Amino acid sequence: SARAYDLELRRGMMGTQRLAESLLLEQQDLTAVDRFSQRYAQLSGTIYEDLIPLTKPGAGEQYAFEVDLDACSGCKACVSACHSLNGLDSDESWRDVGLLHGGSNGSATQQFVTSACHHCVDPACANGCPTLAYDKDKNTGIVRHLDDQCMGCRYCELTCPYEVPKYNAKLGIVRKCDMCHSRLAVGEAPACVQACPNEAIKIRVVPQTVPQSGEQLLPGTVTSDYTQPSTRFVNLSEGPVLVPADANSLSPANAHWPLVWMLVMTQAGAGIVAADAVAALDPFRLLIGVVLAFAGLAGSALHLGRPLQGWRGVLGWRRSWLSREILVLGAWCGALLVLALATVMQWPVARSLSLVAGMLGMLGVFCSVKVYAVTRRSFWAYGGTLLRFFGTALATGLLLTGIPWLALIPLVGLLIYEGTLLCQPPAELVKSSRLMLGPLRRWVYLRWLTAGASLATAVVKPEMIWVALTFVLISELSARVLFFQAVDEPKMPGGLAL
Repeated sequence: SARAYDLELRRGMMGTQRLAESLLLEQQDLTAVDRFSQRYAQLSGTIYEDLIPLTKPGAGEQYAFEVDLDACSGCKACVSACHSLNGLDSDESWRDVGLLHGGSNGSATQQFVTSACHHCVDPACANGCPTLAYDKDKNTGIVRHLDDQCMGCRYCELTCPYEVPKYNAKLGIVRKCDMCHSRLAVGEAPACVQACPNEAIKIRVVPQTVPQSGEQLLPGTVTSDYTQPSTRFVNLSEGPVLVPADANSLSPANAHWPLVWMLVMTQAGAGIVAADAVAALDPFRLLIGVVLAFAGLAGSALHLGRPLQGWRGVLGWRRSWLSREILVLGAWCGALLVLALATVMQWPVARSLSLVAGMLGMLGVFCSVKVYAVTRRSFWAYGGTLLRFFGTALATGLLLTGIPWLALIPLVGLLIYEGTLLCQPPAELVKSSRLMLGPLRRWVYLRWLTAGASLATAVVKPEMIWVALTFVLISELSARVLFFQAVDEPKMPGGLAL
């Protein structure tokens, strides 16, 4: 009957309601992992990998990017997402996309490479930073840049072999990827991971192991034993040998003009003061050396994005050679002031002060050598950089000793060394040689012409010592421009030139 049917229907509805209530109660007891497992239990044979780990790193572990090179299509959705989430400027990018290619016309192969900071186990950016503006989190291994402590010296750009820190001229500091640490802390994926349509980027927990000798992240990158990068690139093509698309690009590096000026002038000043300590120069010549030294030190401030924060440069003296250079040159500055006063006032202690200032100046030149040698760039190798920097100091110092032709010795030695790099460079310096013979050849011409003019003046017209000194300074400034612009900068694979 109708009444019986209605009763049965009500019982069914009540049963459905009780069923729904029981299911809701069950869902409240289940974890996210349990619910996920139940939902995908029917997909037999399917393996699901989450984009971020469900557990935090333990002892000896850290977070790391994992990039599937087969899955990356080079769409740059990761670059756009990173840019938007972090509010970067229009010309600023913390994530880049490059290209590896190889093979022949019949069997060509290419793979796109998306990369950001590798959050290295032993980060060179942190080791070199003079202001302690980098922090490697002990729990996650993420390397963060502390913007408020940065003075904008850009030394981390030189020490990082993967071109990760990016200078922001508007802010006067460098900035870089921090793996969206605030999102990871609450269980959310970083912007790049979340935006990739192919799930080519993931976050993994990896052990902090020391790479094997000769191991590289990718073809064309430096050996990983330098900084021990944590990023894992998987599914690298095992076919033809791949090379970075920009491997043959001849683009000069940043000239760093304030550093060009600072290095030459401080080294020239150090050479003249050291010559006074040994040969007791005429007071006027000594004061010229002091003026050159102060001119160089003053010019160095122009390289800082935030000069008023320059006092922080001594904080990293325990591990940064740039901090040590700042400390030594600062002490030298004080010694030069006292020496200049003692020389003008003809105090008896002037000779002793000259010895102290001379030694401090040479120690400062040595610190400058180490600042660049520790970057592991072949063109800035220890031996060559030592020869260049001390050669400048010796050439200017010997030129003012009263026997100008003595400056021939270091100048000729420098020219022979540089000529070898141009004509018969070792394998690791071939690109630097091509840069000097190509887009930088005008600086090479200027270097050699002014060096020749200084040598001729010192020998033929020794009384024109100030003309010879001017030629030497111009020649050394040209050489230092080449020092910065002809360096083959280590980096991740780039894209094809358009």
